[in-house]
Amino acid sequence: MVDDQDRFPHIPKDLVEALDKRFPERTPSLNTSLDEIRWKGGERAVVRFLLEQYNRQNETVINEKVLS
Repeated sequence: MVDDQDRFPHIPKDLVEALDKRFPERTPSLNTSLDEIRWKGGERAVVRFLLEQYNRQNETVINEKVLS
């Protein structure tokens, strides 16, 4: 059972797809400053978090349908 504290609002598929496209995984070049690497890493960390939450929500929906 998931606690209320662990619940996250529904994440639409089109949102995570748009964010994934807007902030893709990238390897920095040798000319990229450390500040820019940190900034881009933070952006991507948020996208990865939302993708993980989206995947968890969809696993839960699929599992609930199978068990019903």
